[in-house]
Amino acid sequence: MTTNQQPRVALSTFLFGTSLLLVVPSAALAGQESTIFRYDGQDFIREKTTLTTEDGASAVNTKLDRSSPAFEHLVQKNSYAGQAKLFGQTCNSIYAPVVDAGGALTGALFVATCDK
Repeated sequence: MTTNQQPRVALSTFLFGTSLLLVVPSAALAGQESTIFRYDGQDFIREKTTLTTEDGASAVNTKLDRSSPAFEHLVQKNSYAGQAKLFGQTCNSIYAPVVDAGGALTGALFVATCDK
């Protein structure tokens, strides 16, 4: 394992390990939206999120729109920062890919401030 891979392994272990549940509530307390996505090889699926759909239901298990600019960046293992339209809200967002020790894409992180 190279030195460059160690932070990715630690981050992946943190995010998908026992501390996973700390990320979403912390962002909500700060007045931001946040999501932890898993990547199934085709789609980014919201595993944990503070987002709600237009009808007020939790956005857990919904997919990131494949036509969004963030999707294209994430599948190339690049971050994306910019506006996103999510469930009727305009969000100033940041998306970051999560990879495993071998460099495989396993998920993504999202944080944003949204107009409600």
